[in-house]
Amino acid sequence: MLREDLGEGLELALAVPQHAEALFELIDQNREHLRRWLPFVDATQDVGYTRAFLADQLRGLAEGRALTLVLFHRGRAAGVLGLNRVDAVNRVASLGYWLAREATGRGLMTRAVRRLIDLTFESFPVDRIEIHCAPDNRASCAVPERLGFTREAVLRRALRAHEFTDDRVVWGLLREEWTG
Repeated sequence: MLREDLGEGLELALAVPQHAEALFELIDQNREHLRRWLPFVDATQDVGYTRAFLADQLRGLAEGRALTLVLFHRGRAAGVLGLNRVDAVNRVASLGYWLAREATGRGLMTRAVRRLIDLTFESFPVDRIEIHCAPDNRASCAVPERLGFTREAVLRRALRAHEFTDDRVVWGLLREEWTG
């Protein structure tokens, strides 16, 4: 899948270095919105950093350990989602996502993650998908909740994003629980 139309102006595309400028601009325009939850925001200071990240993600895909997609809404980059880690030995994938402020509250990420779950179970040797969210990030936690994940645990002080230290809610979904 290089690009897939999800309908109603929503598309998913394999993240490639050619997306670096659009993604860097999106991060730059949404720094304050994203910074609270994501540790990479301050390190993302130029297009070169974003291009290198995207090249590394393609290597991860080739090695079967990652998949990164760009979410487009009405032709413009709106966010990123993907498998941050695929553990083929334990058959577990870790799924993450972020969305620009102006794209939130419309169910776009829920639709995109639904498709990514299908792709994951179709294409990767996993029986379990995990999503970790800060409990105070209600929008982020709403995605796995809407998609039928089970809230399994809270990892205390599990992630530091700049001056913030957050707990992480672990959401889990087993292959046999997924109804699509």
